[in-house]
Amino acid sequence: FDVLPFFWVPEQNAAERTLRDKVDYVGWIRDGYIQATDGNVTDYDVIRRDIVELAKKYNIRQIGIDRWNATQLATQLQGEGLDVVGFGQGYGSMSSPSKHLEQLVLSEKLRHGGHPVLSWMAANVATQSDHQGNIKPSKGKSTERIDGIVSLVMGLGLHATATAPPPEQSWDI
Repeated sequence: FDVLPFFWVPEQNAAERTLRDKVDYVGWIRDGYIQATDGNVTDYDVIRRDIVELAKKYNIRQIGIDRWNATQLATQLQGEGLDVVGFGQGYGSMSSPSKHLEQLVLSEKLRHGGHPVLSWMAANVATQSDHQGNIKPSKGKSTERIDGIVSLVMGLGLHATATAPPPEQSWDI
């Protein structure tokens, strides 16, 4: 699997986040690893625009979203003709793709080009398990961000349940 991650951050908060999180958001923006949006709050119009362009460029077949608090963006993306799928954050939805991600990493079958933001998030993530051996990503005792890893797990979950395209089409997730 090849992973091409995209991240966004409000430009006015980047310097503050650099100090608070002790990571170089400003450098990541400068180097193109994070897209800065104008202002001090997340600009979902920019994110929507970027996702629509990415969907065209990479033939994105489905977009997984956390069902909690993403209704407006999901509705807008659906209005753009994209297939948006709610993805639960509990063990039932997250366990199998989390185990798949773990297997891909351990077998060195996942490539992300050394993306520093995703690497930082991977270093922050822990797994949480229930009494039945199900797992899901967790911050554990970390206060750092893991959103990219959660998104990756959701993408793997969608990929595992997707219908294969006709032979003449290619897959991009």
